Amino acid sequence: MKRNTYFIPVAALLLCFCLMLGACGNDKKSKSDKAPEAVVDADTIPVDADQYVRIETSEGDITVRLFRDTPRHRHNFVKLAKKGYYNNQTFYRIISGSLIQAGDPASKTATAETKLGTGDVDYTLKPELRPEKYYHRRGALAMASYNPMHESSGGQFYIVTGYKHQDVRLNNDEIRLNKKRRELVFDSITKQPVYQKQLKEMKQKDNKRGIWNVKEEIKAKTDSVMTTRKPFAYTKEQRQVYKTIGGEASLDGFYTVFGEVIEGDEVLTKIEKRAVNADKRPFEDVRIKQVVIIEKDGM
Repeated sequence: MKRNTYFIPVAALLLCFCLMLGACGNDKKSKSDKAPEAVVDADTIPVDADQYVRIETSEGDITVRLFRDTPRHRHNFVKLAKKGYYNNQTFYRIISGSLIQAGDPASKTATAETKLGTGDVDYTLKPELRPEKYYHRRGALAMASYNPMHESSGGQFYIVTGYKHQDVRLNNDEIRLNKKRRELVFDSITKQPVYQKQLKEMKQKDNKRGIWNVKEEIKAKTDSVMTTRKPFAYTKEQRQVYKTIGGEASLDGFYTVFGEVIEGDEVLTKIEKRAVNADKRPFEDVRIKQVVIIEKDGM
């Protein structure tokens, strides 16, 4: 199944919207294209065990720690690595000051003219979003998404390179994420049968005032729910990391971060600096030789 992978933008909000629809593919994924979710028995994964992998590339090795409390994504990544899924793939998308992306099996044998970005495994994953703890700092490992906040790609991943942020940017990203979370609550309440029935009746009667009243009631319920939830806000430590080390805060809360680079930051820099074409694909391939599971006693 061929689908396009989309990212929340890396610049101003208007530019972000345009990039989300066009930068990573040509067509927006339809509901009919939705893949079945992978069956991952997270309960069988030891939650107290650290997991490390080494991504061996043509530019050098990158060692990554996979978070124990994002077991669904961790287990899936290890499973694919053991199967050799990533072997000989390339980082087919490099966005300077943002991220490097891989996971398209077509990149193994792609010619210079081959359009990449639509290949993947035939399932998606439920997200494990924890931006309060795992955020898009430089070196963060995360899964791409066809439907941010709702599902993760099964095979496409990216590593954040990022840039240094200012407080005003972080403030805006907090506002944007909290607004999106509120929209999700509003949509969830709107889908309740009682409100669906009322809205349908009002539309049939062309009762605009009635529709407005129903939506106002939904808004009130949404406000009530949101007062019970703590708004998202970056900690002082997170802000300091974004301002001194860098990252890509615009992706926080939309895509699952499930690991972090602990060795090989210089390799990230080498890959990020590769010259790319209009599709952000490097002119010279940066190839993943293999992803190796590192045993605990090997650390």
